[in-house]
Amino acid sequence: MARILVTGASGFIGHKVAGQLASAGHTVIATGRDHSRLPQADAHLRAITADLADDALDALLEGCEVVVHSAALSSPWGRAEEFQRANVLATQRLLEHALRHKVRRFIHIGSPSIYFRFRDQYGVEEAFDPPARWITDYARTKWESECEVLAACARGLPALILRPRAVYGEGDRAILPRLLAVAARGWFPMIGGGRALVDVTHIDNLVGLIEHCVDADVPTDGRAYNVSNGAPVQVSHLLDTLFSALELDVKRVPVPRVPALLLAGLAERVALLRPGRPEPRLSRYGVGVLGYAQTLDISRARCELGYDPNPDLEASLARYAQWWRTHGRA
Repeated sequence: MARILVTGASGFIGHKVAGQLASAGHTVIATGRDHSRLPQADAHLRAITADLADDALDALLEGCEVVVHSAALSSPWGRAEEFQRANVLATQRLLEHALRHKVRRFIHIGSPSIYFRFRDQYGVEEAFDPPARWITDYARTKWESECEVLAACARGLPALILRPRAVYGEGDRAILPRLLAVAARGWFPMIGGGRALVDVTHIDNLVGLIEHCVDADVPTDGRAYNVSNGAPVQVSHLLDTLFSALELDVKRVPVPRVPALLLAGLAERVALLRPGRPEPRLSRYGVGVLGYAQTLDISRARCELGYDPNPDLEASLARYAQWWRTHGRA
């Protein structure tokens, strides 16, 4: 059993990873900025509140063999300097300390948001050239954090990068809740008629892969791996399945992509002029995610990591619906 530092443990992915690794018998140091959302401490898990961009990190990494770095500021909207601090500076500092403490494996949670384009994309592979202009600072800084991992790897840190697409499941307070918040008004805009084909990732598939990568004989030369359920789904079917599981009567309203993008651009400009620059209800990125196809080629993860996901969308959304009725609005 290993001693493992899990960052972002007050968030959805990190919380689940820390709990599973502790249940498996590993000694887990679970850290995050929100103490109230950290996992409950037990014989195998110690919860420590910390800001990776500012606080001392030696105590967190002392004796750790593995780091699972899931901490990030994840949002389609926000200030560039906040994303830079949380996603790049924090990663830089963590990598430097991981090198100093001779960590034997660094598992970095990246993001396929880096692939985003205003066009349909099918079977996207891991090879990547950054765009001349990024649609969000989140995507830009997640790519820059990957570059930091590669630089540390070149200095001798064994590392790999996982890029999970749209992670959902019990405990999710971002992906599906955003969709449900839109549906709460009784209708849902079906961008492009909901025909876009997209990938999603159930949390159990991702956590199982991370647990496997802790000790398995896998490449640690800094290469990246796409992660999903391995079963692309049309946006319309995803929403139909979600609304049906929650017994919601939501009217679907078809909206062409181009007018939706124009309205989103206007909403963003208005938001930038308002005090505090609040996130607009409609953003170009949000329109693009629901309106343009993006599917991932996960053959590298299948072949090199032994990844074998469970693709059952209906069953996983039924479990989510059951959780949401009891805990989702808390």
